[in-house]
Amino acid sequence: MTYNIHHGVGMDRRYDLNRIAEVIRNNNPDVVALQEVERFRPRTKNDNQPSVLAKKLGMHYSFAPVCNFSNIDKSSRSRYGIAILSRYPITSREHFDISFGSANEPRGVLHARLNVNGIGLHVFCVHLGLRYRERNYQIERLLSEEIINHARYNGGPKILLGDFNNWWPVKSARYVHTHFHNACVVTGQKRLRTFGKFFNYLCLDYIFTSRDVSIRSCDVIRDGEASRASDHRPVVCTLQLPDKKAATGAEKSQSISSQVSA
Repeated sequence: MTYNIHHGVGMDRRYDLNRIAEVIRNNNPDVVALQEVERFRPRTKNDNQPSVLAKKLGMHYSFAPVCNFSNIDKSSRSRYGIAILSRYPITSREHFDISFGSANEPRGVLHARLNVNGIGLHVFCVHLGLRYRERNYQIERLLSEEIINHARYNGGPKILLGDFNNWWPVKSARYVHTHFHNACVVTGQKRLRTFGKFFNYLCLDYIFTSRDVSIRSCDVIRDGEASRASDHRPVVCTLQLPDKKAATGAEKSQSISSQVSA
């Protein structure tokens, strides 16, 4: 699942992290990429949101701060960023700063390596910028040998998901498809509209997989609390990982469900 939780503030402008947890729980994902997550900010009741959600859902988590709000909130612990929740152990993690210029909001990529019953799965959670040039730069960085195409990530399947803010496709976006399958396209859907105030009208949130992963289904969740818990709707995808022999030299085939919201 990929889910931009809008720091837990819903369409009714009310902060309620329990609604976010309910949306995730109702769809029972194994892996969740979260964007617009906060820690220790007064406007969100000083909650450590990734920790609270992980505890409520019985999952492991990793959080990467991209903004420090201590100058605003007068708290040295105040942070804003992205997170990954997982039912599987997180064996390593890295954060990459892909901010573009000092005038734009800081942006990042969080990588977590999961142990999925013996298979090493690389998960990349992203939240890209709003401007064309900014996103163009960030996608090029993302696909460079510094990040996704680094040799240390070649030993296992990959999932790239998050809020790409790609409301106007940038030139470099086509390069994503040279490396990854678009779960929406593979399942026969032209676009998945995930963002809108009164109706979903922008396609901002995506799930991509490496070519050794089979995509079984991909949907946007719009009903129940998902219609109001955030200004984004979560995207949920069911995937089949390559068998252990193909992925890690072992023998057994495994499957994984992944729901994310950006």
